[in-house]
Amino acid sequence: MDEDAVLFKRALEADGELKMLSPVTIPRGLTQDYVFHRDAEAIHRPIRAAVASLEPEHDLAIIEGTGHAGVGSVVDSSNAQVAKLLGAACVIVSGGGVGRCIDELVLNRALFDREGVPLVGAIINKVYEDKYDRVSAAVRQGLANVGMRCVGVVPYRKELMYPTMIQLQEEFGLEVLCGGAYLSNTVRNIIVAAMTPQNMINYLTEGSLVVVPGDRVDNILASINAHLMTERGRAPRIAGLLLTGGFVPHLSIVNILCEVDVPVLLTDHDTASAAFEVRGLVPKITARDSAKIEVAQRLVRDYVDVDAVFGAIGLPQRPDGACASADG
Repeated sequence: MDEDAVLFKRALEADGELKMLSPVTIPRGLTQDYVFHRDAEAIHRPIRAAVASLEPEHDLAIIEGTGHAGVGSVVDSSNAQVAKLLGAACVIVSGGGVGRCIDELVLNRALFDREGVPLVGAIINKVYEDKYDRVSAAVRQGLANVGMRCVGVVPYRKELMYPTMIQLQEEFGLEVLCGGAYLSNTVRNIIVAAMTPQNMINYLTEGSLVVVPGDRVDNILASINAHLMTERGRAPRIAGLLLTGGFVPHLSIVNILCEVDVPVLLTDHDTASAAFEVRGLVPKITARDSAKIEVAQRLVRDYVDVDAVFGAIGLPQRPDGACASADG
């Protein structure tokens, strides 16, 4: 099941069974087999059936594509082809910028034009705040120059890119030593605690994940002590500990860790490798991330001309009823 389908069902309070909100998945190996045994109808049939099952009781279906307009072409089901199949209009979402952003939008529009899919407009996402006014003005004018409407310019919010401890635990299959009740903690910073404690604590900031060898009891206890000093306003709260090298501290230390509101994870990897993996994680918003969902919804309300989008598809104002979401 596609994670985005689960996310949209919760965020939009969408009706419908999950299998109808994510009617097609492409498992590993399917594309190689498909190019020799093409059967577009086998893919298109469940997509049509899913939308047909939702259509009678909903005024609007949001159909999320993936990647650029041509993704899925190898199985005769590109984003542009699926939009045509369903008689849908399109809004293209692009990353922040001006030159490359507009160039890529024009390229994507060409594929939708080829399929006869009407383009409502474009939304520019993740524009850095210090450049927002300049980029917003330039991209709106640039899109107008190429005959494309800009229906929103959304600023970058770094809090949407912070992973939670549970995302790290699930992504890398880490063992939970203790503090499982606090896995929802948000990781804002990652430090490698391989130096002496008096130097290490200078790098602790609010929401730090401390990656530390499991036998460095000095740094483990220094991190916990700093976290506990937060109540006195003298130190930042840490998000959690990742103990590396497959080392588990002595039971007396584990007992202390179990009394603190800090999740502690274990890995067999060495400290450098573990830190590298964690830093490389690109977190997605999941159905559990209620705070992130609220931020994303607020950004859309504040920076996207939703009424213009609805007006372009024949809905003059935002519908008040439930919204169905079909994930492509």
